[in-house]
Amino acid sequence: MASPSSHRAPVRVTVVTALAAAAAMAAVLSGSACTKVSTGGPLSSRAVPGVVRIVGIGSMDNMVPELSATIAAVDVGMFWAGWFFIVNDQGQLEPDLATEVPTLSNGGISKDGLTIRYHLRRGVTWHDGVAFTARDAIFTWRLIMNPNNNVLSRTGYDQVASMDAPDPYTLVVHLKRPYSPVIAALFSMSGTPMCVLPEHLLRGLPDINHVAFNNKPVGTGPFMVEHYDPQSGVDLIANPHYWRGPPKLHEVHIIFAQDDSTRIVMMRTGEADLFYDPASRVVPELAGIPDTRGLHTPFEEFWYLDFNLKRPPLDDLRLRRAIVMAVDRQSIIRDLLHGYATIANGDQPPFSWAHDPSTEAPSYDPVGAARLLDQAGWELGADGVRRRNGRPLTLVYAYSVNSGDGVRYGPIFQNVMRQLGIIVSVKGYPDSLFYAAKQSGGILQNGKFDVSYQGWIGGIDPDDRALWACDQQPPNGYNTSFLCDRRVDEQERIAMTSYDLKTRKAAYARIQELLNADLPVDFLYWSMRNDSVRSELRNYLPAPVVTEFWNSWKWSI
Repeated sequence: MASPSSHRAPVRVTVVTALAAAAAMAAVLSGSACTKVSTGGPLSSRAVPGVVRIVGIGSMDNMVPELSATIAAVDVGMFWAGWFFIVNDQGQLEPDLATEVPTLSNGGISKDGLTIRYHLRRGVTWHDGVAFTARDAIFTWRLIMNPNNNVLSRTGYDQVASMDAPDPYTLVVHLKRPYSPVIAALFSMSGTPMCVLPEHLLRGLPDINHVAFNNKPVGTGPFMVEHYDPQSGVDLIANPHYWRGPPKLHEVHIIFAQDDSTRIVMMRTGEADLFYDPASRVVPELAGIPDTRGLHTPFEEFWYLDFNLKRPPLDDLRLRRAIVMAVDRQSIIRDLLHGYATIANGDQPPFSWAHDPSTEAPSYDPVGAARLLDQAGWELGADGVRRRNGRPLTLVYAYSVNSGDGVRYGPIFQNVMRQLGIIVSVKGYPDSLFYAAKQSGGILQNGKFDVSYQGWIGGIDPDDRALWACDQQPPNGYNTSFLCDRRVDEQERIAMTSYDLKTRKAAYARIQELLNADLPVDFLYWSMRNDSVRSELRNYLPAPVVTEFWNSWKWSI
């Protein structure tokens, strides 16, 4: 995440023009039911040669993926950081800092599954010119495992007994026990991707929670962080010494525009070249912008309602089941997402070998939901509100204000629950607080909600332990429903320790079955990435897993 600049001064992109335009349009449209933004006619693309400007992120809690709870840190990290493996547009692992994927057949994984040998790439340097070696990977593992660092999940890294480097470009990992997700888990595209960090800049520190490095990190990637402002975005410049060769672009600007309306205006006025992962509701409008094209990529990302099982009344399974039965997922896809999604019945995507098509979530049945609440003792009063022992049934729905679909679903959920006799208050938070670490007062990590609207981007391996295992509750993981089911833990253990595909598949099928029985969440839908791309931008090929940004060194404009 950063380094000096002998390059020409970067083009600073201001959001002022777009904000002013958005404000003007809001004034024109006030009082009208129409929400479509229009500038009154087509505008030129205003592409800047060698410069790409990206919108889609509203804010970020930390630049360093190890310390971040959001995928945005990984998206940005793909420009400046280095990983053992990345995922290409075909959904396959591609070597980055490592030269080949270890397997049983090539000897990279020992027969007992306890030793992994990585061959690391020679000739790679950090942005400051220091050579990258296996020592950096060993140091990063120790940093991740340091309890003083605010790392939200140590899944995978906690399975390592030790690491050693027989030479600067060979890393040998000794596992505590066989761990089948290991290749995706360590410095690769898992559900919690973490990059390799430089030992020479961070060694000797008690922790890295608040160091200057976090605002201008140094990596091995194709671009170097030139400037980061939590309010406005990240400016990156090309790394002339990148091991694949200098990038075709000179600069990349990631602009933190706070809402979709502003991002749409910036695409329309030519102040942005890529709007990635927009809310589905704006896709039809983006399609009408001149000099752009739309890309629609099936993506391993599901959205769900997360129930706080630690906080009454949602510790009662009957209430959780009633809520799930009252939520019409098909109408969410049709009306909220314009059809750009498919129903989710679990956390394994339909295209994964780990998916069990026979597993179904409770069906939409609002009448049955009301009957279930009656049975649970929540009586419907004359005022339409349910009470038990004189206490009204009230819930807090929490969401990120940077999630357009989460914002829009709030009042829908509120209305659906009101028809059921449940009073819901809606509370929105910026990403930087909603997803923040427990130690930093994060809403999710501290369980300051009853129901939350969340999304999860899985890794290339189906490992989902970080979401459901008992020991993955905050601050040690992403189990923000606070589920603890020893049956789930046992299946996670089987899935983690076996290298046999059939055994793992059966374990994940059982986990899906248990989740649909426990209902710690209401699985809503699998999304698509519906990017709007400036016509002049070439070689942008979105990946379908973890993050779209895998080949930025090839981009040109």
